[in-house]
Amino acid sequence: MPRYYKVNYGRKTVRPFKLEDAKNIMIMLQKKRDATDNDRLKKIYDRDWLMFKLGLNTAFRIEDLLQIKVDDLLLKGTMYTREHKTKKEQNWELNQKLHKEVLDYINRNNLYEGEYLFKSNVSVNKPMTRQNARLRIKKYSDEIGVKYLVSCHSLRKCFARTFYEQTKDLITLQRMLNHATPQVTLIYICWDDDDQQKSRKEFYL
Repeated sequence: MPRYYKVNYGRKTVRPFKLEDAKNIMIMLQKKRDATDNDRLKKIYDRDWLMFKLGLNTAFRIEDLLQIKVDDLLLKGTMYTREHKTKKEQNWELNQKLHKEVLDYINRNNLYEGEYLFKSNVSVNKPMTRQNARLRIKKYSDEIGVKYLVSCHSLRKCFARTFYEQTKDLITLQRMLNHATPQVTLIYICWDDDDQQKSRKEFYL
């Protein structure tokens, strides 16, 4: 079911990132990274850029994303996770371009096997916290003028909604997200009557 966060006027569903907004945030982070001479800030912007990139391309929950370490499987291009929430395992080969971006990030930041990809700013080898990830996602969203409600789950929802819009393969998406039913998946990606009407209007044989 949708994840809810309290707002001043009640409860509202966290929305998927619009793909254009997510891409604009990544462009902004790349520019911030390349413009600063501060090594600490450069690493932070680079880390946060990859967090967006992997979040959009793997559909991991943030708690699983932040636990990724440099290991032999990742270096060879395979993504593995045992989901914290469901305890289910997933294992698949990374897209070739995405794998190269991960390797480039590892090399840029001189990461060794056993280190977390998304390290905390205050510990030697601890992952950044979910709370910090949420604050940074909100911060960058505000900077580019996002008006809808977003949080960590917006990355996973963006993957899911974009996948469905491009493929209309609801069953595969349901299995990717480990949802119980297709109906749960449609609710999760915020697919509503307006989307249904738009799809029907655009359909022509």
